[in-house]
Amino acid sequence: MKDFEDILSGFDGDDPTVSENATTYSEPLDIDGDGVYDGVAIYEDFNGDGIFDSATAWVDTNSDGIHDFVSVYHDQNGDGVIDYSLTAADVDTDGDGIVDSVFLGEDTNGDTVFETTEIMDADEWEMFTSNMDGDYVPMDADGGFSAGYEQFDPSQTNMDQVVGTPTADEHCWEYQGESGPCAIYAQVMAYEGMTGQDVDPQQMIDVATENGWYNGSGTSMEDMDKILNYLGAETETGMGGDIDDLQECLENGGRIVVAIDGNEIWYGNTETFAPNDPNHAVEVIGIDYSGEEPMIIINDSGTIDGHAIMVPESQFMDAWEDSGRYYVEAYV
Repeated sequence: MKDFEDILSGFDGDDPTVSENATTYSEPLDIDGDGVYDGVAIYEDFNGDGIFDSATAWVDTNSDGIHDFVSVYHDQNGDGVIDYSLTAADVDTDGDGIVDSVFLGEDTNGDTVFETTEIMDADEWEMFTSNMDGDYVPMDADGGFSAGYEQFDPSQTNMDQVVGTPTADEHCWEYQGESGPCAIYAQVMAYEGMTGQDVDPQQMIDVATENGWYNGSGTSMEDMDKILNYLGAETETGMGGDIDDLQECLENGGRIVVAIDGNEIWYGNTETFAPNDPNHAVEVIGIDYSGEEPMIIINDSGTIDGHAIMVPESQFMDAWEDSGRYYVEAYV
């Protein structure tokens, strides 16, 4: 699966802490009690209600330095009870001492009994974890979501068919760390991309809080342009946007922030992780028309390494639809 040292990276062995507005909690685990970390637990509060909706456990069961077991548990309806889980574990199907497959078990109703099980070989597993239409896409080592997306690479495309300046704008990306201030980060990234000026997101969070544009857990769509205006940018907002609106804004030198259902971007699934509500904001920094399907290129502050992520147009539009395709165009 993944080198266990990668999973433990970032942990120094101290007791983990959660900041005031944090909705992600991670801690290393010593499963066998030998004083050596062999597991990581990650908890997520997706809706900001103070109750964890998801828990993920990564475990190295045989102390070989490679994590070989992961379980994900979800409370989908917010009642405090786990109602969905999925477990993946390395297995040696032919008994030769070499892992050759992955066991996948899915409990769809939270009764601790797998309704479906499957043994996948290496090729099937790779296809499964990178399939945008799969039932599950695993978390990455730091609690972000590994949805199988690639990051924009100008050397792998025809730049004549790319709208915007994604190669430059991805350098404005910052990871927000905690859930909530995504719209502020998106506005800051957009402003920095237009002006080349560095802006401290935390200072903008303070400004937004003082002015009632940020309540500690999120920003309303109506206030998604207030930081841009505060910084001196001119903005236009609208509902019912489409890919032509994105393209026109980028071609005119503007930047665009959109409200989306982040779960549909991160998980690539609209049924398992309902309800389909706008719960996230990202900056659109480009569109790549060189492939069979246009790829929307975004800076996503809510995802580890979320700079210049390429999202298929169909997947992006599904996520955007949940906000009524609300957008903020910004110009300086």
